[in-house]
Amino acid sequence: MEGNNNKAKLLTLGIAVVLILIICGISMIIYALNKRSDRETNQALQDDIMNYASTSQEQSVTAQEIMKENEPEESAEQPEEPEQPEQLEQAEEPVLPEAGEEQAMVVKEEENAQTTTIMEEEAVKQEESGIQKTTAKWQKEAGEDLSAVEINLSRQMSEMKGYWEARNMEAVEDLAYLPRYRAASEKLSGTTKYYYFGDTDGNKRPNGKGLAMYADNQYYYGEWKNGARSGNGMWIKYYVYDQNAKAKDSIYLQHSYSGSWANDLPNGDGAEHYDFIDENLEAEAAYNRNFIGNFKDGLYHGEIYITNYTKDGNTKEWSGTAKNGVWQPLGKSDANGQYPVIVDLFNEDNYQWMNEKENKNQGVKGLISAAKAGM
Repeated sequence: MEGNNNKAKLLTLGIAVVLILIICGISMIIYALNKRSDRETNQALQDDIMNYASTSQEQSVTAQEIMKENEPEESAEQPEEPEQPEQLEQAEEPVLPEAGEEQAMVVKEEENAQTTTIMEEEAVKQEESGIQKTTAKWQKEAGEDLSAVEINLSRQMSEMKGYWEARNMEAVEDLAYLPRYRAASEKLSGTTKYYYFGDTDGNKRPNGKGLAMYADNQYYYGEWKNGARSGNGMWIKYYVYDQNAKAKDSIYLQHSYSGSWANDLPNGDGAEHYDFIDENLEAEAAYNRNFIGNFKDGLYHGEIYITNYTKDGNTKEWSGTAKNGVWQPLGKSDANGQYPVIVDLFNEDNYQWMNEKENKNQGVKGLISAAKAGM
């Protein structure tokens, strides 16, 4: 009897040991799978961030997709664009509203759609004249007089909006640099008013989705609410320089912000992006190109992921934290009164430095807005 009891005890103990080993094995497998899942998730997130950061204005109105707009009844005008065919009657030019009036100048869509595009007209003009353009798209022609350029706001904005909806940002860019578009934009100089083409509410205010043109070759396409940019959208500024501009003073080709908007300003998650004129960049300098993270009234607010860019095409990744447009110091100041504010993601001893005087209102520069005239 005693021998049977011992055998039973040994059997019970053996079973317990086997169960413990099985449980440990299962725990190790689950742990390994979780670690693998974490690594895959982190890698996927990093890949998504890099894809977002490297995307230039060729992407559509940003990662937050703006659905294709229904045919709008009204439109707003943008920087200069080629003119209407000769057989078409020139659209009446809107008059700038007086101070205190609605900022948006809504332009109605023409009833008779054109069969030729503005870019096609420009190509024919160039062929017929036999004159080849010798300047870069970002350079003004010698003796240029935009005040003499005829414009057709309805047609110009309608065509550009169509390209924007199709996410053909190369065509949008081509139009924005044409004299007809720049001439239209110049008429808005010194104001925060804008031409608008898109959905409106019962009070004829931008509401829904639409395209706006501002002074200084600035455009916005996206969502609106009660006459202000609100929702998801993309803003772009196209730079144009005199032929004699120094290289160091003409390094930017485009500046854009894609993401969330509220109160006519970037608010929420978004990405700020710069395109450079590479030939004008300094060989040894690095230029910050992308700022991805959270924005508050157009300013950086929260943790910001940054990439910079050099003339030879190399990039580095950085990170910093801002509060209401002020970078939070990452250490003590140096002998010149500069603080480390942005750190290299792959070298914690490498920083970007800034002095206290400069460290304010850090965010999307130059944005024209009725809520904030300029930054």
